[in-house]
Amino acid sequence: MGAFALLLLGRCAANADETFHFDELDAELSPSLEALAARQNEDGSFGAETELFGRDPGVAGLCGLAFLASGSAPGRGRFGRAIALAVDFVLAHSTRDAEGTDSSALEAFPGLSEYLRANEFTRSDLDGLIANYQEKGRKPLYGHGFATLFLAETLGTTSRSEHRERLTAAVRLIERTQNSEGGWRYEPKRVEAADLSVTTCQLTALRAAKNAGVRVQTGTIERGLDFVRSLQNSDGGFRYMSSPGPSGYGRTAAAICALQSGGAESDETIARGFEYMETIYPGSSQERPSVEYLRYAMFYASLAYWRASAVAPKGRSREFYERLRRDTLAQRGSDMLWSSNTSTDSDTAFAILSLAIPREGAPFFLR
Repeated sequence: MGAFALLLLGRCAANADETFHFDELDAELSPSLEALAARQNEDGSFGAETELFGRDPGVAGLCGLAFLASGSAPGRGRFGRAIALAVDFVLAHSTRDAEGTDSSALEAFPGLSEYLRANEFTRSDLDGLIANYQEKGRKPLYGHGFATLFLAETLGTTSRSEHRERLTAAVRLIERTQNSEGGWRYEPKRVEAADLSVTTCQLTALRAAKNAGVRVQTGTIERGLDFVRSLQNSDGGFRYMSSPGPSGYGRTAAAICALQSGGAESDETIARGFEYMETIYPGSSQERPSVEYLRYAMFYASLAYWRASAVAPKGRSREFYERLRRDTLAQRGSDMLWSSNTSTDSDTAFAILSLAIPREGAPFFLR
């Protein structure tokens, strides 16, 4: 076991109140936040319907989180209007059963009937799902997790009377779609085989909802964490599914965040995960990190390192953040965005969040 693992397990007596100082962070991120806000549609969504994840509630939630991390709140602050519009969009795409309190979302989605037929769903199966049924690919549970996280982080900050009710419905959908392994996949149903990526997204949403005061079934979280632990490989990294497969940096970072969200701060599973991650990144300043889905991976890595810094010496975390800052800003385009062939909006939001997490601008980022 490496030095970082031993330090995590030993909860070394470092000063847990020590903070990271990024004096120029606001100035560096300000043009990217402005550029992202300029891409928001009037209905609060981001992107075009022709894009893979255009007008997806999960992307709106991620962008809203980026604005929250800057210090704004719905209707308040520099990006208050953008956050409020994102809340409106996410709530408007909360699917309620015809017998629920509001079924207007059902009639508002032209693609819903086709989606129901294609998947042999009933309306009650989708009660609480936050989705845009016209989105390409139609694998909505991933976006549902990020949208639920955003609603949890903004609960109590808006005057929308249905905010808590729809957040609660979103949590109930996550609970009832957990499969026998303890995880989730892309579709809102109990599938045979779950995957780590979607599972960690749901566990992240459940932690945020629980922190916001929404009742979450303890057994759901415990089964999910057991599934995550079962995916750790002998090298300390985490594979995608129960079947044999390689470890991945982003998957490992997300797994660590899920375990931290479940209350584990420095157990052996987490320590071994960090040891694996550090074989890949930061690495030497001359090396280019070999990381799939880089922006997504660094969002979870930043969150994992920030939470770990509360119980371990700050040197390793500081090294990570200094390298992350240099690399991330160097990869930004001249338009102040982080472009992507899947979703420039979500990649930009992930990039902003990865740098801004230590500011603890939203409850979920608190250590």
